Amino acid sequence: MSIRPSLCLLLVLCSPAMAQPTGDSLPDRRPGHWELTMLLEGRAGGPEIKAESCTDAATERQMMQFALGVAGGTCQRYQVRRVGQEYHVDVDCQMGPMRTVSRSVMSGDFQTAYSIRIEGTVTMPGQPQQQTMIVQNARWRGATCSGGLVPGDIQTGGQKVNILSLGAAASPPPRR
Repeated sequence: MSIRPSLCLLLVLCSPAMAQPTGDSLPDRRPGHWELTMLLEGRAGGPEIKAESCTDAATERQMMQFALGVAGGTCQRYQVRRVGQEYHVDVDCQMGPMRTVSRSVMSGDFQTAYSIRIEGTVTMPGQPQQQTMIVQNARWRGATCSGGLVPGDIQTGGQKVNILSLGAAASPPPRR
């Protein structure tokens, strides 16, 4: 998986309060320090990925604008439905040669904890279709971010990236 699709996936996983074109609205995630655990199921020996993220209200909005900008309006379908206490998100996006179709089921209060289960397929020309299943659990650690994290930071495996700086880097250069 290239860096761009990986980054989009990470953004979606780390920030469930994504703006969407159709359907119900997702709840806002509480600002502060979040601990995330992700598991890619179905992969032989697939490791559990642990991450820390720091957010505030302004950063959540900017992260979603960036994520939607990276997708470049390539989603034919992005629908959110509330079903009881869960949120179901159906997505069909074409990013260059890669097509992703998925359903996410989100639950939790988004104030102290939430869980996301994403099942889908990734299709690339000339390659067999890949089935994907990702489970993410998140818990709120506090209003103040620790460990040197600032709003926009996502840290995993000793590597830290600030989504806001990526958003600026991904913006097209100004026209002259």
